[in-house]
Amino acid sequence: MSRELVEMVEILKEQYRTDTKWFSVRWHYIEGCIMKAYLDSYEQSGAERDYGFVKRFIDRQFDENGDIPAIRTDSYNIDQIRMAVCLFPLWQRERDPRYKKILDGLYGQLAVYPRTKAGSFWHKENYPYQVWLDGLYMGQPFLVQYIKQFAARKDYSDTVKQFRNVREFIYHGGKRLYSHAYDESRAMLWCDKETGQSPNVWLRAIGWFAMALVDVLELLEGEPAEPGELRIYLKELADDMLPHRHSSGMWHQVVDRADAPGNYLESSGTLMLAYALLKGVRLGYLSSDYRQYGVEAFEGTLARYLREEAGEVLLGGICRSAGLGKKPETGEMRDGSLNYYIFGEAVADNNGHGVAPLLMAFNEIKRLAKS
Repeated sequence: MSRELVEMVEILKEQYRTDTKWFSVRWHYIEGCIMKAYLDSYEQSGAERDYGFVKRFIDRQFDENGDIPAIRTDSYNIDQIRMAVCLFPLWQRERDPRYKKILDGLYGQLAVYPRTKAGSFWHKENYPYQVWLDGLYMGQPFLVQYIKQFAARKDYSDTVKQFRNVREFIYHGGKRLYSHAYDESRAMLWCDKETGQSPNVWLRAIGWFAMALVDVLELLEGEPAEPGELRIYLKELADDMLPHRHSSGMWHQVVDRADAPGNYLESSGTLMLAYALLKGVRLGYLSSDYRQYGVEAFEGTLARYLREEAGEVLLGGICRSAGLGKKPETGEMRDGSLNYYIFGEAVADNNGHGVAPLLMAFNEIKRLAKS
C-alpha cells in the first residue's frame, strides 16, 4: 500500500477522533463499532489518545445517577448490546462501578431475551421470530466476553448453538452463500415460505457475520469451549465468497448479482471481510493463503473510494443502511428485493458503517507489517 494512502487513513482516523461531523454522541451500534476500532488501535499501539477518545465518548452517555438513559432494558433490541463491548476494557482499567452496572444490566436482559423456537435471539421485539446476520455481531461477542470475565460457570454452548442455527437456517445451499435473514414464523412478506430466508445476499450482512465469527473465536481462546465448528464456518464463508470477488479485490452490494444494473462495489462489507480475513490469518483460524485476499480487499477499497476533498479525507461507496420489514422511523416497508438493496438506500461518504471496519482492518494491516 502506498505511503499516500496510509497517510490518508491516518488523517481520516484523526478527523473522526476530533470532530463529530460524521457520527453522533449516542449509545448506538454504529458508534459502538467506531469505538471498537479505536480500542483495537490502543491495544495494537498503546496510544493513550485512542483510549481517551473512547473513554470520553462513553462517559458522556451517563446521567447524574450513573445510568445511560438511551439503554432500555425493557425493550428487546439486540443492536443496543453492541456498544457495551467497549465497557469491558474500560472496566478492566478503571474499575468504575458505572461500567459494571451497565454490563450486568444488559447481561441480565439477555437472560430473558425472546428467542426463536430453535433458541436464537430475536433481532428485535418488533421483528419477532426473525434472525438477521447482523445480530450475531451485535450480541454474541458481548455474551461471550461477559461469561469469560464475570460468570462463575463458563458455558459457551448457547453462543455456539446460535451460530449453528444461523448455518442451518440462513445459509442458502444452492447459492453457497448466506441470505440476509430468516423468519421462523414465515409471516414476513420478504421471506420464502418454505425456507423462511430473505431473497438476497447482502454484502454487509455477511461482513457482520464474518466479524462475529472471528471476534468470538478470539474470545474463546483458552476457554472451556469447542469452537471447532466456528472455525469451519469461517473458512467456509471465506471460500464461498472468493468466487464472487471483483478484480479490484472488492465485493458487490448484492454479492451474487454482479451483472445486475446499478449493483455497485460496496465499501463497508468489503472492509468487514478484509478485517475478518486478516485477523483470521493472524490468529491461525485461516491459513496464510487468505492473507492476500484481505490485503487486496483493503487496498482495492482505498484505491477506489478513498479521496481528499476540500481538506477532508472521505471514504465513499458505503451503503448508509439496509434492513427488512417496516422501518420504525418512517414506516417504509423494505422488501429485501434486488431493487431495494441497489436503489432503495443511499450511498454515503464517511458513514460509520464503513469507517469503523476501515480502521479495524487498518489495525490488522499494521500488525501484519510488524510481523
